[in-house]
Amino acid sequence: MSLEMTPTSDGNYVTVGPVIRRDPIGAWVGIDIYLNKVDGAGGLIWSSQIAQFGPQGAGNSFPLSVTETTDASGATNGFAITGMLSAAGNQEPVFIVTTDNNGIPTGYNSYGGNLPIAGANIGTLAGIGAQIIQDHQGHLVVCGSMLLSDFVGQVPFILVVHQDLSLNFLRLYHDVRYLNNLFGFDVRSHFADIEVILESPNSTLPAGYVVVGSTQQIGAPLTEIIVMRTDMGGNPVAVSVYGPENGNSRGTAIEVTSQGQLEVAGLVRETTGSPPATRVLKLDPNNLNILDQDQYYGFITLGDIREADNGDFLLSGRGAFDADGAILRIENDGTLVFGNGYGGPNVELFFDTHEMPDGHLYASGITTTWCRGPIDEYLTRAKSDGTVPGCNVYDLNIDPATPSDPGRETWMELQDLDKVTNHAKELMDPGTIARRICPWPVIVVHPWPWDWFIRADFNRDLAVDIADVVANLSHQFNGGEASIPEEAADANGDGVVDISDAIFGLAYLFNDGAVPPAPFEAPGPDPANNQGNIFVLEELPQALAGFNLMMQLLELGL
Repeated sequence: MSLEMTPTSDGNYVTVGPVIRRDPIGAWVGIDIYLNKVDGAGGLIWSSQIAQFGPQGAGNSFPLSVTETTDASGATNGFAITGMLSAAGNQEPVFIVTTDNNGIPTGYNSYGGNLPIAGANIGTLAGIGAQIIQDHQGHLVVCGSMLLSDFVGQVPFILVVHQDLSLNFLRLYHDVRYLNNLFGFDVRSHFADIEVILESPNSTLPAGYVVVGSTQQIGAPLTEIIVMRTDMGGNPVAVSVYGPENGNSRGTAIEVTSQGQLEVAGLVRETTGSPPATRVLKLDPNNLNILDQDQYYGFITLGDIREADNGDFLLSGRGAFDADGAILRIENDGTLVFGNGYGGPNVELFFDTHEMPDGHLYASGITTTWCRGPIDEYLTRAKSDGTVPGCNVYDLNIDPATPSDPGRETWMELQDLDKVTNHAKELMDPGTIARRICPWPVIVVHPWPWDWFIRADFNRDLAVDIADVVANLSHQFNGGEASIPEEAADANGDGVVDISDAIFGLAYLFNDGAVPPAPFEAPGPDPANNQGNIFVLEELPQALAGFNLMMQLLELGL
């Protein structure tokens, strides 16, 4: 999986997501951090799997965000990752991991603690680090939320640490409209994205951070988008909420634009029961007043919002009425440029899209079609108009609208936590394989998962004939392409692709030899693969529910 992609100073990209670690018989034993450095054509430069070992067990790292880091001189010195420790009841559930420039881990700490409220024993039960950045002072900055003991409430936070991962501050926030009990009670709020905002000559406000997320009173039907601006110490200087006053909305991404304004993306679910729509707000950076707002039916945003060189904005997600990965491009004034879907017959989702130096668009996410097992990482490079020559692209038929919901003010109560735990870490080899999906002259696409196959059908044309034997020999001895998947070439089913498979195939075709083992009569999965496949979107959270990941799935919009 790729849940975020960050450009690197050398012109490449690094993606981050979770990878499932399995024992020799295929059972899940943990979740690790999965980093891939890729070039602009999808070529793999290096791949890193980072396992965690801590006081509450091993293999609990569910990463969500990555950023490239620099040292005091401005030279790049690696990457920083944040996410959630998925072990239930973790008192320090939000982690930050640092690596060198090659993805080798250099530090692993997690953060949390108990609220400093006299007479109350309220700690953190779970937490999620949703986004990590590096500010202009060199600090690593994370936003997210923490679930408190006994499920009394969920509060957002800003976490700021030094590059050695020592704590600067961890500050929790409570929407004062819902502060009718102790701090953290009866509220469900989350920060999904954070950016640095510098001082402006046209404003008296200090430099600091801007965050976006959602806020709600537990038990109430209304959920709102919340935006907060703070100083560098995380103290609020402006807070506002947005969205329909009789619906559900949540903020997912924020960008400080080249013009100094704030561009906010989020989801709005109205009472009609229709799929969520994407809302984009343009805000004054000083008072957070609405300058413009637009809504897009037919597209569900799941990731960041990023400004292109010409002032357009790029959003990543999926189609509202299918499960294709999707890119939405809009002009600065909200005018729709395009909304396109990309993918196969099963589930694809995009979580990030970057504009490349040549104007092309580079999107990353997940696929359950072009995969080995349930889920794999999925990269697509499109032209600036969203097309991918030689590949299928789908028009999402976006319906734009112009809402008029007013902004509303609120404020935040603050509390600090201070507990830090160091974890051991281990670098593993994930054995990553990169494969181009399209454009490709040989691959035949079928309405079944990418890792299903007919044994001995090397060229995937649903027939076993001499062409498959020739292709197998060409692959083994003349540098030809491998079969898709590799197991299809294992004609005799002995677990090894070698000359014996070509001999077996010839004997079957011309000498009344044995029939290839299953799957043969019809396409199917490898009998040795017990991971299963995902066919519809509803199966995605089911596949991960056993690993205490429902909080992440909620925030990812799945």
